Amino acid sequence: MKKAIIGLVSGLVILVALIIGLFRFTERIDNGNVGIRYSMNGGVKDKALGQGVHFVGFDYVTQYPIRTQTVHQEVGLATKDGKKTVVNISYAYHVDATKAVNVYKKFGSADILSIEKGWLSQKLQKAGRDTMSEYTLLDVMGSSSAKVQGGILTAFQQSVEKQGFIIEDLSFGVPSVDAQTQKSIDDLIKAGQDNKRAELEAKSKQIKAEAAAKAKLTRADATAQANEKINNSVTDKTIQYMEAQARLKHGWVTTQGNGSVITDQTK
Repeated sequence: MKKAIIGLVSGLVILVALIIGLFRFTERIDNGNVGIRYSMNGGVKDKALGQGVHFVGFDYVTQYPIRTQTVHQEVGLATKDGKKTVVNISYAYHVDATKAVNVYKKFGSADILSIEKGWLSQKLQKAGRDTMSEYTLLDVMGSSSAKVQGGILTAFQQSVEKQGFIIEDLSFGVPSVDAQTQKSIDDLIKAGQDNKRAELEAKSKQIKAEAAAKAKLTRADATAQANEKINNSVTDKTIQYMEAQARLKHGWVTTQGNGSVITDQTK
């Protein structure tokens, strides 16, 4: 009985040790994260752990997010014509899983939120400044807004990609300006609309005039073609026939020397 008790206790001790070892020497990486391994004698391991359970021994593991994150940020920018404005910019990004270790090595223990508010924010501001400096405020708020958004996205992507951050997309809000600047923009837009309306009216009058001239020319061509067909159809026989018809209706026509015309109905 004593041996049985000793065996049972030993078994329980071993089971508890296995359970403790399971939790101590393994790490479960959640979905949307990778695991960064740090060894006391070797530093940060070069390869990150994918999702699932991994045996890590005595290594310390930090879970690093690689899922898509969305950031909303207000950015103060200046345009080519020196106008200062504040723009709401939203962008979506994720950390490249193959470069997560490099990201960790660069930023150390800083969490992803700190990187967003720090390094990523600085890169976005620079991309915005460089792009906005190529356009006037009227361009930014008008026909070139899509180009501005695309320019900021491209510049932002290129500035952070090598470090392991992938910018998926970016949206560019309407720039915020003071009341005086907004009134000036509205006046310019209205003036442009008035000029465009005047151009359209002038163009419409020109089209109508060209159409009328074309119609007149077409009628003249039709008359000329009709006269030409008549002239081509008149032959000597036609003239003789018309002369015979006239004689039947009016008789013979003779002309005296003084220019008078005498019709002889008896012939």
